[in-house]
Amino acid sequence: MNSSYSTYSDENILTLISENNDESAFAELYNRYFRLLFNYSFSKLNDRFAAQEIVQELFVTIWQQRHRSAVHCCRSFLFSSTKNLIISHYRKEYTRRFHYTQWEVQTGDSTELTDQQILTSDLQDRYEKGLFQLPPKCKEVFMLSRKGHSNREIALQLGISEKTVEQHITKALRVLKEYLKEHFAYAFLLISFF
Repeated sequence: MNSSYSTYSDENILTLISENNDESAFAELYNRYFRLLFNYSFSKLNDRFAAQEIVQELFVTIWQQRHRSAVHCCRSFLFSSTKNLIISHYRKEYTRRFHYTQWEVQTGDSTELTDQQILTSDLQDRYEKGLFQLPPKCKEVFMLSRKGHSNREIALQLGISEKTVEQHITKALRVLKEYLKEHFAYAFLLISFF
């Protein structure tokens, strides 16, 4: 690096970069401002990696656009450009987090829905298998009661007493409760955790 650049003003350095493609002048500008811009970025982001990335991006852009540069005050340009890159970083980070959160919510909802569907389907299967465990008359009485018939209507329809209807329903409920208790324990655990 040419030590004579240390006496040049920032504006002269920028002119050498833009008009002469002077890499030594660019290195001088980089050395003058990297630490200041890094500290400024770090104070806003509290993230060393992100702060370094922002300053590196700024200097890469300066070099890539050196021929289009019409900067009159180097220091204010560098700090305002850094500020804009920090704002852009926060926007990108906010958008990334927002989309990630949305993805988590959608994934969580679909997983929960799938778990509920599986649980419901399993319960239906176990319920139907439990019905087959019932004696035929008990099953018939119980099914009629589930269709909304009163005990009196069932008794009249089947030619049995209301007391017998109650006994069949009580027996059916006891058998089904026992048959489904494993499923209810699983459902209770699932509901408790979600």
